[in-house]
Amino acid sequence: MAVLNAPVSARPISVAEPRKVSPIKWWAAAGVVAIAIQGYAFFHWIFLSGNFNATDPGPDTIPGQISAGIWAFQAIGATCGVLGLYFFFVRPWRRGQPLGLDSYMVAGLYLVFWQDPMLNYFQNWATYNAGVYDFGSWASSIPGWLAPNSHNMAAPLFFLLPVYGIIAFTFSSIVARVMKRARARYPEMGTVGIVAIGFAACSVIVFIVETIFLRFGLYAYPGAIRSLSLWGGEYYQYPLYEWLTFTAAWTAWGSMIYFRNDKGESLAERGLEELRSKTDKKLNWLRFLAVTGMINVAFFTVYNLPLQPFAMHADPWPESILNERSYMLNEMCGPGTDFSCSGPNVPIPREGGWYVNIDGELARISEGTSTISEDGAPTLNPTDE
Repeated sequence: MAVLNAPVSARPISVAEPRKVSPIKWWAAAGVVAIAIQGYAFFHWIFLSGNFNATDPGPDTIPGQISAGIWAFQAIGATCGVLGLYFFFVRPWRRGQPLGLDSYMVAGLYLVFWQDPMLNYFQNWATYNAGVYDFGSWASSIPGWLAPNSHNMAAPLFFLLPVYGIIAFTFSSIVARVMKRARARYPEMGTVGIVAIGFAACSVIVFIVETIFLRFGLYAYPGAIRSLSLWGGEYYQYPLYEWLTFTAAWTAWGSMIYFRNDKGESLAERGLEELRSKTDKKLNWLRFLAVTGMINVAFFTVYNLPLQPFAMHADPWPESILNERSYMLNEMCGPGTDFSCSGPNVPIPREGGWYVNIDGELARISEGTSTISEDGAPTLNPTDE
């Protein structure tokens, strides 16, 4: 009996390829997280905290030239903000034109300003002039916030919004243009060299702008480490590490504008071509979220995060602020509060922990209030240098 040995046909085994997540989706997720934190902080600040109030400038009179200067800055900022909204959003909408990367950048920069007070996350060392138009700050409503009384930081909304939206975009665009010219002049130069040239150009812009703001008393860095600052000990002292980190942030945003692929997509939008099956409306929202996410991650990574170690080693606040410029204290520490301002001999306060009160005595925070420590607690002088 013959046995027929028929060959067994090999069937192709399908192996499911791992699904790749496009970079744009990761950055969009980061944008959702950033917007969610901002939304929570603002909702809590405005409706739940009871801290949605203007900051008292205190008993010291704001000099006329400083008052005029800060109101001029606010007026210029508000004007730039209105013009920016028109040119980047209203005009394209009226003309039926799709929004481009520039518009998404402006929108994302508007939505990064909530991080502005985060340099005070662990300890208050930067303030605004309480003579601005303000409602205090949302800082204390940011999850995990530790520094006391940060809700009194006089955040000038009519200044901050356009500064982070239109003005930051303008200067970031200048940085991108410098990079473009550097590439044209030095075509063999690598990416690091191009970014370094952009950083150098940006550092000049940031230095000029911040020096003007500090001299006019719009804001201050009273807790800056004096040995690492220009004009240390003055109310307008300028910490060099803040200059470098802020320059890094603007350079990062400028790099987003400069480094585009042949489709005009920024680094945050890579992978957009793979999602063309989606509707234009969904793609537009995805681009907006991705750009917003990268802007927020960049600002947190190269600005707010590196500043925290410096903040925790803050020096004593200048006497010219403690004794002559109550409007720069923001009711966060010093005269008019129960908290001594930062210094080498002053512990960093936290809920349930210890702090040094205005009389130089060690006290304890209990459920948002302070109680003087028992007899025998050490007495510290926070202003000793």
